[in-house]
Amino acid sequence: MDEVLQPSIITAIADAEFEGMVSSAFFNSGWSVIARPLDFATLQKNLDEQVTKNILVIYSVDLPGFSDEQMKKLVRLNIAFFGFADAAGSARGFAETSSRPNNPDELLAYIRGNIRSPLLRTPLLQKKVNLKAKIIAIGSAGHHTGATTLALNLAQELSLLEKKTLLIDANFSAAAIATILDLRKIAEDDKWRDLSDDLSVAEVTQSNIADFSSRAMDAAKYFDYIVIDLGSLQNITSDLSDRRWSSQVKIWVSRFAQELFISSGSDLLQIKRLSKLCRELSEIKLPARISIFIKPSETSVKKEIWQADDFQSLNLKKVQYLPMDSRLCAAALKERTTLSEINGKAPLRKAIAAIAIQITE
Repeated sequence: MDEVLQPSIITAIADAEFEGMVSSAFFNSGWSVIARPLDFATLQKNLDEQVTKNILVIYSVDLPGFSDEQMKKLVRLNIAFFGFADAAGSARGFAETSSRPNNPDELLAYIRGNIRSPLLRTPLLQKKVNLKAKIIAIGSAGHHTGATTLALNLAQELSLLEKKTLLIDANFSAAAIATILDLRKIAEDDKWRDLSDDLSVAEVTQSNIADFSSRAMDAAKYFDYIVIDLGSLQNITSDLSDRRWSSQVKIWVSRFAQELFISSGSDLLQIKRLSKLCRELSEIKLPARISIFIKPSETSVKKEIWQADDFQSLNLKKVQYLPMDSRLCAAALKERTTLSEINGKAPLRKAIAAIAIQITE
């Protein structure tokens, strides 16, 4: 399957109620459902008409005329199959068929987590994993919004509260944490690098992305908190539905993160980007609780943030302005350290420390 283009969906499900849930889940998340066949012959015809497209076939074993042997005849490199049992939970002779998801969020998490597989079979639908670590993802609505500053210093503040914390730099377009902390070859470490008793750092790159999921799950069993710097979230809809290597951390986060922090500037262009991102997130319906942190400017008007209609549909946990302190940030960058090491009483440092305390309560 193509590494960039979002695949199209074909639902091959006879059960009208289940098919309705599946197709509406994809439609509401911006995916294209191009066919909804009600028997095997129609499914075969639909696939023959779409030979040049990348297809995800979401099928149920109750489809009339369908069998495991019949499915093998449909295998092509540009088709992936995701199969579910019938309403009674029976696989009806199909191999490696998953139980039906209970809701749209569970369905989408499963598809996003396995979309990279171009093969006939995909991993079975897994029950939600109870992780020791609390996963906090931090992304930006635009450029130069302070997302990396927030991620780095939030991880530091959590560690100062004696919480074992892992900071992951997954900002592929502008990785910065290793540079800021003067760390060399951090991406070559097997798992992570310990900076203190309670703070560790890791960097995800194209060279080590292949085993990211397994390493992240191991980390989630060991640490109390994992803070992930995702970089820009401007293409979040396509990132959660394509097969590019650079999308895999966001796909993992979409399933396991309990908190999503979005940083934004406060000028007109930044607010417009934030508004667009909020509309996309309201359609995707991620399970994570979403908070917005605003980097103020001299020309910003707070009421533009608080009264924006686009934020209402997200059911935000909070919208918060952070104190502006470019001098403190510049000093921390020069010294290759965190804000708490430069001035523990600075308003920006105290604001991020307060966020860390709220997280741990």
